Amino acid sequence: MKSRKIGSIQGRLLPPVNGRIQAFPTGRWEEEFPLLRGLGYSSIELTIDRASWSEHPLRSAAGRKRLSELSGEFETALEGVCCDIFMERPLLSPDKEIRDEAESMLRDLLQSSSELGLPFIELPFMGDNSLKDAQAFARLETIFSWALPFAEDCQVDVLLETDLAPKPLAKLLTRFAHPRLGLNYDTGNSTWFGFDPIEELQALHEDIRNVHIKDCTRRDYSVPLGSGETQFDLIMSELKRLDYANHFIIQGARQADDIVAAGEYLKFTKNLVNKYFAPAAAA
Repeated sequence: MKSRKIGSIQGRLLPPVNGRIQAFPTGRWEEEFPLLRGLGYSSIELTIDRASWSEHPLRSAAGRKRLSELSGEFETALEGVCCDIFMERPLLSPDKEIRDEAESMLRDLLQSSSELGLPFIELPFMGDNSLKDAQAFARLETIFSWALPFAEDCQVDVLLETDLAPKPLAKLLTRFAHPRLGLNYDTGNSTWFGFDPIEELQALHEDIRNVHIKDCTRRDYSVPLGSGETQFDLIMSELKRLDYANHFIIQGARQADDIVAAGEYLKFTKNLVNKYFAPAAAA
């Protein structure tokens, strides 16, 4: 049976940047690798945002070399990159100048991720980048006309994280069917948007290539794992039934001591994964 890695979203073990739940920890990002290894995590999903764009290690040969060194030294796999930058510079913006800039960033990220050997980039289509906009599909079609072939050339998957309900999202995936196109499934977002996780997973499971472990309520976007309304046992049981074969990335809420919280979140998630998918990789 395949051993599934349990990783963390970058930045969650270090002090918040400008009070944000999730942001690239510029100047301190190297510190997270020994912390993760010490807690028993086996992988990390990188993040990139607008504030870190110009100096992010992913975007330079020297930075990529350092990321590879730290990954090897601390036995922490580099799972992919969460492209929060597109929440700030929306790919689907009605402003053509912003769209053009965002598309240039997307090309850069695909190329950089390929050079580092990352398996995927994750594109958020929520908020100002939502696919619910009437013009969004036409804009997305223009982007995917070049981005998906380029992703194939780069051997990097493009994973979508959206605010669409299961049926419209399944229709989108059918419309843009491509071997490099897939989904990131966020357990907390499912709760936050009020979706039925069984309906989601049955409709979308063939395209899910990464799972974020997050807890939410319908009122609070991100609460400590196990304290919200996310139906983790139901989700894990269904993922098991549907033969989910990839990894889990923890995206836990901030707490007073984020390192202690990260240890608790790992234990919580390992218990779930071992219950339904044993064994889970700890290193």
